[in-house]
Amino acid sequence: MQKNIYITIITLLFTLMACDDTLEQRLSDSVDVNEAITDINSLNLAANGSYSGFANSNHYNRSVLLIPEVLSDNAFINAFDNTGRYLDYDNYAVNANDNFVDPMWNNITNIVANTSIIIRKANEITFPETVQEDANQYIGEMYALRALALHNFQLLFAQPYNFTTDASHLGVPIPDFELLGDGGSIQEPSRNTTAEVYAQIINDLESAIELMRAESLPFRMDVYAAKALLARVYIHTENWTEARDLANDVIENSGNQLLTNQDYISSWALDSNSETLFALVNNETDNSGTNSIGYFYLTYEDAFATDNFKNTLSDTDIRRELYPADGSVNLVTKYPRVDIQDDNIQVIRLSEMYLIKAEAHAQLTQEVEARNALDLIIQRADPMASPSAETGEALLDKILLERRKELAFEGFRLYDLTRYGKTFNKFRQDADPIMISAPENRTILPIPIDEINVNPNLAGQQNPGY
Repeated sequence: MQKNIYITIITLLFTLMACDDTLEQRLSDSVDVNEAITDINSLNLAANGSYSGFANSNHYNRSVLLIPEVLSDNAFINAFDNTGRYLDYDNYAVNANDNFVDPMWNNITNIVANTSIIIRKANEITFPETVQEDANQYIGEMYALRALALHNFQLLFAQPYNFTTDASHLGVPIPDFELLGDGGSIQEPSRNTTAEVYAQIINDLESAIELMRAESLPFRMDVYAAKALLARVYIHTENWTEARDLANDVIENSGNQLLTNQDYISSWALDSNSETLFALVNNETDNSGTNSIGYFYLTYEDAFATDNFKNTLSDTDIRRELYPADGSVNLVTKYPRVDIQDDNIQVIRLSEMYLIKAEAHAQLTQEVEARNALDLIIQRADPMASPSAETGEALLDKILLERRKELAFEGFRLYDLTRYGKTFNKFRQDADPIMISAPENRTILPIPIDEINVNPNLAGQQNPGY
């Protein structure tokens, strides 16, 4: 079977795509890549269309949000009345032929290829001075989206940055960006080191920040969304000073504000809110339909929140309302618009920046500042909560717990556990918990077997345990 190993012919970048086939970006060769981007308008269309790769059931519309929760202590699959999806994740029994691993791999490599082609083609054009600022913004967006895709790629398929002391362990493959789209050529890259992957991600985000202007674009990347994403990346590389400073910058200068306690629950049904730094658009005609994350949780009821998670939320914590009991299980209602399956996906929120700020301050032994930032999130959710007084390891543990509460079911939990090397229980509905001790091979996904079969440079580079 011929697989998509950075097969990179650009065409359908100019539309926000609706059905599964186009969302998976099964690109044809009907449009010459050399003619696809010629001016500011076609660059804008291409940039706009590139977001659709993320609004896909193989990315943020389901798998990329769901899998890190099911593989952690936050969620389990309905064992008694399910549609048969993600069961192997619930049992830590995923293999290299898994039906969800392969399309995720293809989706991400397509995004990397498409954004890279747009960057290169745009940089070949001499734009009129009157639109150069717009061109820079669109190119910057593509750098930021490529960084986001590469970071998600790395989280899914490689061990955390600190798995080795110098991050020399295998990361994900990075193609030669300059050759992508060259006559529809096929690249077969081997895996880069994790250090190299993160260096590329950081370089892309620094390029994005330099190019983009400061404006509020909740549904497209702007400079503060790029800074926020870079702050997220820096906590993975343990660059605490940069993470702190970037989080501070976003908090102080983006113009975004934390939601109030009263507005918090209703905000999840809105297109965006005062905390939204970047959200992916799903509308009535362009969404994942019955393959959406909200449909999975609330209509199929294929997965639920664990009691272990819900019990971390006090009775006076407003967030507890997001996980109502339904008999013996806890529903997940962060994606409530199931009637038309058009929940926008909140990719980057301001509350995450306060939690990054708190974690970075704590790691830098600036504990007063850490507690102050942490308490803004805790007491927004639970006005009855006492001010934090913890120090040292206890303070870091409290910050990780608050990340669990605030960012639950947004695709963070597993990676917080693995980057801190935490042992945890993977809870199941009809079987005993599985104890996961760090480091664990199965907290990362296998390289798809079809990819290995057609790329000789990946032979011998499969993740251990698969």
